[in-house]
Amino acid sequence: MYLLKANLILSVLFGAYWLLLRNERFFQLNRLILLSILVSAFLLPLLPQWQSSTPSSPVIAKVQGQIATVSPFASVPAIESNTTTSGNTSTQVVGANPPPADSTKVGPTISFSMIVLGLYLIVAALLFCSFLFQLLKLYAIQYERDHVKEDGYTQVQHDRDIPPFSFFKLLVINPSTFDHDKLQQVIAHEKVHIRQRHTLDILLSEITTMFCWFNPIIWLFKRYVKLNLEYIADEAVLDTGIDRKAYQYHLLFTSSKAMSYRLSNLFNSSPIKLRIKMMNTNKFSSLGILKYTLILPLLVGLYVFIQPQQVQAQTTVGVNQTSKNNSSNALQEGENVYIKINRDVSAHVLEQMTEELAKKDIFIKINNKNYNNDYLTAIDMDIHMPNRFQHHITMEGDGSDFKTIIFVMESGKKEHLYFGEGIPRNISAKGRKVLTENLIHGMLILKKNGKITMTGAYNFDE
Repeated sequence: MYLLKANLILSVLFGAYWLLLRNERFFQLNRLILLSILVSAFLLPLLPQWQSSTPSSPVIAKVQGQIATVSPFASVPAIESNTTTSGNTSTQVVGANPPPADSTKVGPTISFSMIVLGLYLIVAALLFCSFLFQLLKLYAIQYERDHVKEDGYTQVQHDRDIPPFSFFKLLVINPSTFDHDKLQQVIAHEKVHIRQRHTLDILLSEITTMFCWFNPIIWLFKRYVKLNLEYIADEAVLDTGIDRKAYQYHLLFTSSKAMSYRLSNLFNSSPIKLRIKMMNTNKFSSLGILKYTLILPLLVGLYVFIQPQQVQAQTTVGVNQTSKNNSSNALQEGENVYIKINRDVSAHVLEQMTEELAKKDIFIKINNKNYNNDYLTAIDMDIHMPNRFQHHITMEGDGSDFKTIIFVMESGKKEHLYFGEGIPRNISAKGRKVLTENLIHGMLILKKNGKITMTGAYNFDE
């Protein structure tokens, strides 16, 4: 869930940057924007949900509810949670009671989510090894033949045919490949990278790529981070009075040389045509400044979207959103609730259940469900009672392997609460009979006055 939210924010904000700001000449501001995109992507999902007296629209609420089910790395909020695996079923069991006595535990099996997670970790590990290899190559530069200490940096001189580059305070160059004027241009360019600590931007984008490699946007993002840093350095060099045409011809001369240090600021590291085009653009418009003002409302909108408001209606589907915790319809002492969800339960019954339970201030949110040949094969759901409990369960199966989900709350007490797989131990004899003999699937509420509310399929003699 967190990883998906972070990538959603990164993609949307960078999309706005690419559409609106990438050709603007406010290079330092663009650098700040790009760094802010990374910070926002990983910080916003950690912020608390915003408060509101009115709920999201049904369309927005539905999209928000789908976010967790799309991500194979979804984080599951749990209170006193235990994880069990049965057959081909991966189950998150949450409840106040221990696992039921009659639930069978089998050795763990490989699920689709485990395969996806394994692939993610393998690729991330390979990228991390590549990152370390690049760092080792740059560390080895310190053992080159000649070091020349300058004001604020160290010039590492060598005789190899590689383009000049900088890494933190190291400027690596082969002086014999340049005449005096070109050498001064290269040094001036790389000193800008060193002085403004551009290496930090590159390292930060590389580290982000390790975690977000599956998102194609991050690879484009990393490219534009480097490109903007080159814009900054080029502009600083030209501001010193260096001839523009001579400097551009110099860039073209060095562009054919191989680049072998990915983590560094290379003199010819970014598309030369774009850099030359930007050097020849001298437009600073008021419209360009106005574009930057659009980023803040976009950021606020993303926060509102990925951290929806904490209102009761957020966790309900098709229910009266004005229900209060102290409603006269709320679950009372002595009332019992039994829910049984198996592969035979229909989507219509699930919808009816949410409506009936909402009248008792018990809210079910079906994040995702899947049917195959009219049989339920997967469901991801939350069950919530304001100020009392909030649980999450995910069940996946294949045909008859789909395990039955049971929810029990007897006497209206949290102490008598169970939510998970199998028949719980600590329920009344009457409740056990309801779950094993009477309730085929759906919901049953036994009221204090003896009346019952039923939804789904039952097997009652009376």
